[in-house]
Amino acid sequence: MIKYAKIENEETKQCSVGLGTDTEFYESIGMTEMDVEQAYNGAWYLAGHCPEPPEPSVEDQVKEMEDLYHMYRWQREGILAENSPYSDYAKQIALQIEELAEQLRED
Repeated sequence: MIKYAKIENEETKQCSVGLGTDTEFYESIGMTEMDVEQAYNGAWYLAGHCPEPPEPSVEDQVKEMEDLYHMYRWQREGILAENSPYSDYAKQIALQIEELAEQLRED
């Protein structure tokens, strides 16, 4: 998107961006119209130079799945118990979360 901006870091192409409508002020502080985009972390970059978001950690993945399925460790233990009455779908989800959680317990 075209906004008044000024490159602050030549290496990363991170910019300061004017978000209002005071074009006279932006020009007075050295900003020019540039094609910029906002990164995952809220910072602005010259278009095409946004950093990729980092891969979520195993801990973040477990928490996200637990929250998504409302299936926490104590529940997974019952779901995965022998002769559990839970559906194959519930068991599959519980197993996926447990496989990730096991990586955390190894540390």
